Amino acid sequence: MRSMASGGPLWSRVVDAEATAAAAVQRVIDAAHRRRGSMELDLAALVAIPTGCGHRHGLDAARVWMRARLEALGARVERVKGGVRPPWLRESAAGDDEGDVLIARGGESGSGPRILLSGHIDTVHDPQGAFRMLGEEQGGMRHGPGAADMKGGLVVALAALEVLAEVGVHPRWTFVLNADEETGSFCSAHILERVARECDVGLVLEPAVGNDFVMERPGSAQFRIDAKGRAAHAGRDAAQGISAVHALAQAICTVLAANDPANGCILNIGPLEGGAATNVVPADAAAWGNARYFTAPARAEVERVLGAIATKEAALPRLTVEVVHNRPAKPATDSVQALASLAVACAAQVGCACRAVSTGGVSDANVLQHAGLPCLDGLGVRGGNLHRTDEFVVIDSLCERAAILALLIRRIMERPPVPCRP
Repeated sequence: MRSMASGGPLWSRVVDAEATAAAAVQRVIDAAHRRRGSMELDLAALVAIPTGCGHRHGLDAARVWMRARLEALGARVERVKGGVRPPWLRESAAGDDEGDVLIARGGESGSGPRILLSGHIDTVHDPQGAFRMLGEEQGGMRHGPGAADMKGGLVVALAALEVLAEVGVHPRWTFVLNADEETGSFCSAHILERVARECDVGLVLEPAVGNDFVMERPGSAQFRIDAKGRAAHAGRDAAQGISAVHALAQAICTVLAANDPANGCILNIGPLEGGAATNVVPADAAAWGNARYFTAPARAEVERVLGAIATKEAALPRLTVEVVHNRPAKPATDSVQALASLAVACAAQVGCACRAVSTGGVSDANVLQHAGLPCLDGLGVRGGNLHRTDEFVVIDSLCERAAILALLIRRIMERPPVPCRP
């Protein structure tokens, strides 16, 4: 103790180690900030590629753009064919893209944990709409389709990997990029699950919630209710008709009565279809809905309520229900909380006060974590007005989040928060 108190050799070694560590952190931060101009150019180029609504031409152009950048980092990149969506979904993927997924693998000769970066290249914006380019900076923000969700996150990830290469840190990483996240990841979920099982830690590039990372998300299910009745003239033969709309309306009331947001069970229905003319008793009607749940009991309640409205095949009116749980709940497990603590500490090194929070939205982190991969989400840019024609990114957050992500990957390599695969 005297040696440390008097500034002896042990104390000097401690001071030197701390100075070395601080210098290493600063090199990462400086390297990220030197990329501000190039990151803005990258974001403008990527935003200008129209990737909304299943637009294959734009999505393929974005795949080519991302592939070139990932190969420049030394990655081996493959394109994997997407799967098939359930045909009964109302919000089917428009356009003609087939949902192919890019998988890039870097640092394959290295050791240590394999880190999965997850992002999507699709947006919700009309490829033929007026909102198509990244606008000029106004008040520290730039508006553009997908600028925050999540082309800004893709640019952050590329910059973070480039920063690490510049400072001589070489992680083992996989970057998976799907093209149907905004429509439920139905074509890509099986690929995401397979890649998740190859990795140790997942980092998902959805935009931040305010300044914060996301460690917990609810599960999500899509469902459809079909009602079958018997058509008849609404005036002359009304008594002979059986209204599918009436049966559907009763079923909707039953389902929505089970809404219990306070206990993490949320049910929503819309849009609706039913009937073709006002003077005909409708023989067919349908409703589409979404459910959210944080716990297994809440999920079971969703299944019970939807199952209870279905009738026997021979019944009239007849009700049938289709359900798919496309995004299982993502809890804040001990491993996720350990990962979140590392991210919060890295943010503090960059001068950012961040937390790890729960949110009601869902993402591909749900799919990845359900496959056994601890995931931290919300590692993309700060921004807002998602899915609107005034969506924006906070420009300062490009360098800030790139530095945080690079530091986090570095910390995971040095001190993995979870047991790693051999």
